Amino acid sequence: GCAAGHAGIRHAPASPAPVPGRLAPAAAPADSLVRVPRPDYSDPASVAAAFYAAWAGTDAVHDGPGAYVARCAPLVTASLDQQLAASQPASAAWQAMHRDRMTSLAHVRAVIRPAGAPAPTSSVTYLRVYATRVTTSTAGRTAGSDGITLQLTHSGRRWLVSRLLFY
Repeated sequence: GCAAGHAGIRHAPASPAPVPGRLAPAAAPADSLVRVPRPDYSDPASVAAAFYAAWAGTDAVHDGPGAYVARCAPLVTASLDQQLAASQPASAAWQAMHRDRMTSLAHVRAVIRPAGAPAPTSSVTYLRVYATRVTTSTAGRTAGSDGITLQLTHSGRRWLVSRLLFY
């Protein structure tokens, strides 16, 4: 995703919204190293954690450049899906990541309401995701702290990520 140092994402066709309690549409090859936990759409923290794993995860060995947007699609509003799809990496950048066998995996440590954020309402909440990111490539392995602040919007019967605020 963007947090892995890419300039952006290549768009894949939008997936239909998942039904709570059912598996989300397959978004990456079965051999992808990026694992997105199944969210509980009634719990904004669960959706935020699943989104972060999808958004921050990259497997340039097994995935194609559109896997990122496909993984995020069931977890975001239509307008955020369009924004993510609009910022595509240059083909040369993706090819370089593939050639370098880059993978970047995020392990969510905590999801909290950030200090100073507006109080949650029945339709909007703000959450901060804290994670550890482990990136490997032909150049070696690095690990570091990472995170993002998200706005989530209640849409129908589910919470979805509607904005990326700080990362």
